[in-house]
Amino acid sequence: MLPRVLFGLLILAAGFSCAFAQAAEEKKAPATEEKTQVTIVLAGGDPLVVDEVTESSDGYWYKRGNMTTFLDRQRVLRIEHPKPPGESTSSEVAAGPAKWKLADAAKVRDFFLAKFNKPLPVATFGQSDLHTRWGLDHRNSMDVNLHPDSIEGRALVEFLRVESIPFLVFRGPIPGVSTGPHIHVGHRSPRSYGR
Repeated sequence: MLPRVLFGLLILAAGFSCAFAQAAEEKKAPATEEKTQVTIVLAGGDPLVVDEVTESSDGYWYKRGNMTTFLDRQRVLRIEHPKPPGESTSSEVAAGPAKWKLADAAKVRDFFLAKFNKPLPVATFGQSDLHTRWGLDHRNSMDVNLHPDSIEGRALVEFLRVESIPFLVFRGPIPGVSTGPHIHVGHRSPRSYGR
């Protein structure tokens, strides 16, 4: 009986020492750094997500994993670097000409239809009950139901910038301002409407 108890205690002690050794190794494991990825937007509009980009006189060298590749300058439309952690990512503003009116929305709709062969997903065109409840004058604006970081959203934002059309970008909900991610086309909606 005594040899069985001693054998059981020996097995129990060996199990605890193995568990302790594994916990110590997990603590020693180095923390892996999260790599920020850069997006290269090609001349055709296609995005290329890479680990790093280096500019040279003739073009750009980019690295994906352990492979490095060269792109001619003519093939690259722009380089998009991720926003720093301290920078606000919830909304973005671009001011355009003061003469924007909702009647110009056809220009935006035509661009989207030509680019993506589908209609622009307009969530709100002009004033809505929600905007009135929040006290926002949305009569001269429209909300497009696209996430600004999606392929379609980025293309629309670039078009609005090129055409100097004012817009706001929302990447998430903001109480009393935005119910979720969307692109607001038009000037900022002033407060105190309908109150």
